Amino acid sequence: MTNEDNIIAELNDKIYDEATEHNEKVKDSMLVATSYLAVGSRILRSLLTKKNYKQFMDQIVEEDVKPLEKPVLH
Repeated sequence: MTNEDNIIAELNDKIYDEATEHNEKVKDSMLVATSYLAVGSRILRSLLTKKNYKQFMDQIVEEDVKPLEKPVLH
């Protein structure tokens, strides 16, 4: 793994832990997930052109996303 891959893995773990804490407080996994998605989308939209953002989001729609191995559902 590259240094960037390690940073991403570490950040993902930290964000997942924080999301789990938020979920324990609000007891609504969908609310927590959509809130994180909204924040991430706004960050990306701030960094990318409208065209690149649309291409990025279109690619996400086409991705086969694996579920978490340790889901926290309420």
